Amino acid sequence: MADDIIQGTQYRLRCSQPMPVFDGTFVLHTFRAEKTRTDIILYTQNLPGSDQFRGQGGGYFSASFSRLNDRCGNSFSGRIEYPPDYVDEDELNFNL
Repeated sequence: MADDIIQGTQYRLRCSQPMPVFDGTFVLHTFRAEKTRTDIILYTQNLPGSDQFRGQGGGYFSASFSRLNDRCGNSFSGRIEYPPDYVDEDELNFNL
C-alpha cells in the first residue's frame, strides 16, 4: 500500500510577552510569523532516516510517528514538518 499523505500548512505568530499600557490593557508586539509546510501521513510502513533531516543534509525540520495497532506491527501514522518560512504577519490576516 502506498503512503497516504495530506499536505497542509501550520502558522505560528511570533511575539513578545504582553506589555501593560497606561489604561490597564495590554499590547502584544509581534515580529513576523512562521509558515510551516506539514505532511500528515495517515499510513506508512517507511519511517524517515536521519539523513533526511536538516542537520544531516536533508530537508525535514522534525517528525513524529506512532505505531499503528495492526497485524504485522510495521505500520505507522505521523507528521513531518519542513523548515519554516518567516513571513509578515499581515500576509496571514492575524491583525483584526
